[in-house]
Amino acid sequence: MQDNTGRRTTSLGYKISRLFRLNGCLLDSWLNKHGICSGQIPYIMTTVENEGQTQDQLSASIRVCPAATARMLKNMEASNLVWREENPKNRRQKFVYPTNKAKQLYATLIPLLDRHNQVMLKGFSKDEKALAKSMLDRIYANVQNEFKEVKK
Repeated sequence: MQDNTGRRTTSLGYKISRLFRLNGCLLDSWLNKHGICSGQIPYIMTTVENEGQTQDQLSASIRVCPAATARMLKNMEASNLVWREENPKNRRQKFVYPTNKAKQLYATLIPLLDRHNQVMLKGFSKDEKALAKSMLDRIYANVQNEFKEVKK
């Protein structure tokens, strides 16, 4: 069997995956005292910014499968972070709303996420920061376009 360790560990996908996991660990260490985890951040941010959107709209906006969203929202309801309301016109559809607790956490998350960005870009010049963001936007667009083709 061929040894691909060096090839694997130098690939962009590998580096992005490791960064994703490390970022989650860092954020979780900061969020622990607030009783939430990094996986809840997009749900809190999006429900506060778009109160009353459907569960399906929430899933689509944060790019998470509907089943994972349903599980997360059930957990977040138990933690008093969101509440759901059945659509009277379509009983299978649920509207999602943040609680006051989630709204308070949102205000806490903004400076914490600013700090996170500062940590990631520490030592970068203004031009390097802009270039890094631009390149990540392009990488994202490439993957998104490929995903659209696969889903056809």
